[in-house]
Amino acid sequence: MIANDAAGMYLYCMRQLILAALLLGSVPSASAVCPFNIPEVTIPPQQIAGFNWGPVIRPMNDACVDHIQVENGNALAWYVAGFKGVYVTKDNGVNWKKPLNGNAGALLWEPVHQFAYAGVGNILYFSRDHGANWVPVHTFLKPVKSLLAFAPQNTLYIGLGWDNHIDDSGIFTSNLGGGAMTFHPFAPNQPIGKGLIVWTISRDPMSGNLYAGTEIFDHQPQPYKPPFWRSVNNGNTWTNVQNNLPWHAIDSAVRPNGYVYALTEGKGVWGSSTMGNSWIPPNPANPSLGNSLLMDPAAPARLYAGRLNGGTQTGGIFRSINAGNTFQLVGLKGATIGDIALNGTLTRIYVAAYSSGIYTSPVP
Repeated sequence: MIANDAAGMYLYCMRQLILAALLLGSVPSASAVCPFNIPEVTIPPQQIAGFNWGPVIRPMNDACVDHIQVENGNALAWYVAGFKGVYVTKDNGVNWKKPLNGNAGALLWEPVHQFAYAGVGNILYFSRDHGANWVPVHTFLKPVKSLLAFAPQNTLYIGLGWDNHIDDSGIFTSNLGGGAMTFHPFAPNQPIGKGLIVWTISRDPMSGNLYAGTEIFDHQPQPYKPPFWRSVNNGNTWTNVQNNLPWHAIDSAVRPNGYVYALTEGKGVWGSSTMGNSWIPPNPANPSLGNSLLMDPAAPARLYAGRLNGGTQTGGIFRSINAGNTFQLVGLKGATIGDIALNGTLTRIYVAAYSSGIYTSPVP
């Protein structure tokens, strides 16, 4: 791979190191660093742009977390995951339990039926009792990397991390309990549909269109053109709508009017009003976002995005109130923002900062 700048090379190398551990199932021993030799950082409490971030919270002293979900009906109940497993708290991060061990690549809270899901290595786990008990419902041939649930159709969508150019890549669907598992390849028996890591799955709440952002595991062949997929029939068939996207998307969201957001790693938030047929590049004044994305469901023009701390990037969480046209730093500079969540009333924001821990703030 030939990166066009130092930051691109840094992001690519970090992603490849992390992928190697995830695909091999290896986790370095515990120390003052997280995989891979990334020093732990502690961001002091701070107030910036109306946000008031409290002290760091580390589940069982684990700083190496990068996923967080918060129950919509109980803001005291959080699910947090990372390289060492899945943690659950029911008292706002004071006390923790660790029901699952291993590399957790995906985490999901389903708000209608109050179900929880976790992808740990190749295994999909399911909890119907608010994280008290977890049942392995399916073992895949590759690690679980993304999850999406749509309760009205009783459908769960699962994306994996493929690591070869032999097997077809695609999306699995099941019912919300993990049964009736069905595979839907992106492009059966075609090179463009192989070797893909499915980092994100999103759904248009009005049309039902599905979108899947993928990275080619080895960035081959060159020139590098990772697909971004769209399905208009619930995942049965897919069309590549990568078009002018310059890089792989690791997060995505869809507004109720059909406008699609694709967060490209280190290349910012791109938008499409044409279901991916063409993409609007980010404002050049925006920072090089590209690590996590969250759309406020009550105000779809309000976006939160995080970036990596390393190379030429200084980390932090950013907010846009104008549909991604401009972003403003709202805190946690110096931390890599791995995941973002909101409580059920949308009044508090939660951040999983990799190699640091959990930070929360009221939403101003």
